[in-house]
Amino acid sequence: MRTLLLLVWLIGLLPTTRAQDLYQGPKPEAVFTAAAEQAFLKEFNEKFKPDFDAPSQYEKAQTTPVDGWEMALFTARNVQLTFYKAHPQVGQFSDHFKKYVENTIRWNYWHLLMAWPIVRTNAQASQQTVPSLPAVMLEGFDESKVSDETALLAESYRNFLFYYVTYFNSKTRNYAKYTPNDIHKMLPEKAGYARQHLSGKPYQYTLARLLLENCEKAVPSSVREVFAMLTATPNSAFYTDFVKAHCGEVMARKDEPKPEPKKKPVDPNVFSFVNQTGETVTLDDFKGKVVYLDVWASWCGPCIGEIPFSKQLHARFSKKQLEKVVFLYVSIDDSDVNWKNALQKHQLPGEQGWSKGGWRSRIVQYFGINSIPRYILIDKKGNMADLNAKRPSSADAIYQDILKLLEN
Repeated sequence: MRTLLLLVWLIGLLPTTRAQDLYQGPKPEAVFTAAAEQAFLKEFNEKFKPDFDAPSQYEKAQTTPVDGWEMALFTARNVQLTFYKAHPQVGQFSDHFKKYVENTIRWNYWHLLMAWPIVRTNAQASQQTVPSLPAVMLEGFDESKVSDETALLAESYRNFLFYYVTYFNSKTRNYAKYTPNDIHKMLPEKAGYARQHLSGKPYQYTLARLLLENCEKAVPSSVREVFAMLTATPNSAFYTDFVKAHCGEVMARKDEPKPEPKKKPVDPNVFSFVNQTGETVTLDDFKGKVVYLDVWASWCGPCIGEIPFSKQLHARFSKKQLEKVVFLYVSIDDSDVNWKNALQKHQLPGEQGWSKGGWRSRIVQYFGINSIPRYILIDKKGNMADLNAKRPSSADAIYQDILKLLEN
């Protein structure tokens, strides 16, 4: 039991009851005051209460196979829609009310479907990865429609946002669970995925929810980093005050110091990849230079989200300094076509490479990489300076780390 609780603590994927107080908007009962709509809400909520009882649904998900789970959700959604569309007073409903009911039904289906892999992972202590949903189950999911401010009124949509970011962020990590060694990445990576796929109030709410659910199990500096992202959103006072009330103590702490790693020379023969022209490149090609290695892929949302910050970091160094600093981007895309298309689209500064084999590639295996983006610093002597270097978005911190290596 203790091991299971520890894993749940590390992954941080089950929502707390505090999330119910996080939403600052009006309640549906206060918005829809027409008699017909009030009566329908009461009847609908009484009839389908078990379908929308998230805690009990999460319990069922722990013991229900994915096929049976999706079938039950599909059937429940159809029954709910049939009841709504055939209701004798449907003609008296306003368009706004209809939109709310449809959002409530639609997003509860996707919320509970995407919750399945997460709660299953938490329930099985020995499981090392988050199970992926079968592709056929996601065929009807339109990711371009996930950011919908009008849907925030529906609690099922707000729950969906949390699990949507959690599940699809795990996909960018090849479904690897966070371990104690990479727990510092948890909040920034989830927030980075939200930044890439959400906007406006849904993005703001999701940042606040991620902080609320994860701050007590995250590294304090990462909580401060994501809190700064939330603070930068417009009209964020309600959320920032709420998060400070629950996470302020964590943000006031210092990170636990990491033990100084022993400097280990990087094997230049193992550290190899091909560049855009197909030539093999090794670490020997960068002798006497500090290497800031960025392991990424075109399909990785958090990787793409760091690119603007990487360009800004690159621009901070003078021309003379850049003679001794290498910004090295090595992709683990499954094909060089996807890699080259991404290079054309994003115009990365510095040196480029492709490590063939994806998650089985030589660089991934050599450095023990289980999630991306991954940043590594190598000093001028070819020694490993930092196996888990800071992200480009930690602009001042990583800039100073590179400067120190330049001076040594």
